Amino acid sequence: MNPRSQPSIAELHVGDEPGIWEGLGFVVEHNRCRIGTVDIVFTRDEPGIHGWVLRHSSSTDFGPLPTSTVDTPIPDRAAPHPNRSIGFDHVVLSVPSFEEGMTAVAATGVLVPEPRPFGAPDKRMLRSAPAMGDLELELIGPESRDSTRPWHLWGLVVTVDDIDSTAALLGELLRPVKDAVQAGRRIVTVDKSAGSGVAIAFLGPQESGRAT
Repeated sequence: MNPRSQPSIAELHVGDEPGIWEGLGFVVEHNRCRIGTVDIVFTRDEPGIHGWVLRHSSSTDFGPLPTSTVDTPIPDRAAPHPNRSIGFDHVVLSVPSFEEGMTAVAATGVLVPEPRPFGAPDKRMLRSAPAMGDLELELIGPESRDSTRPWHLWGLVVTVDDIDSTAALLGELLRPVKDAVQAGRRIVTVDKSAGSGVAIAFLGPQESGRAT
């Protein structure tokens, strides 16, 4: 498989009203919003991420999570949005067991790095971040299967080129800017008052002079 045909994420299907995302400084056209090379497609479902479309995937078996695949070329990157968004850093996929999620992702043709444990000893979780195109899929699941945990795409971390401009534009729709887990970068999350049913955060660029 050559690099151009590596599996990637083409679309994420979101149940929010498009106007919510326009209010967050995104450009929406024809019920779609392209961030980097990934299209957010607005559906008439309940709020949340209800499915996705993969590109050049060898499998679409993600349990009950609606998944399809296309073989279209990766599109040109979208222009920066008014909120300074330029792409995705990562998308979070939560699964009933890490092994199930790892098997599903690996079947698409993606290499899944060795997971790292986190959390309390009695509730140990595993995390890995395989690359899917120009972003990472943050795969999270328990060591032992938990039937109460659904297959769930729930978190979007959007890269911005100027996090202070993002914060100034969106004001009270955001929580306070804070240091990110990624050294030398800052992050800000969208407040529930914005009306989105999706957990969204904006991640700023690497800043010279900040701790690394």
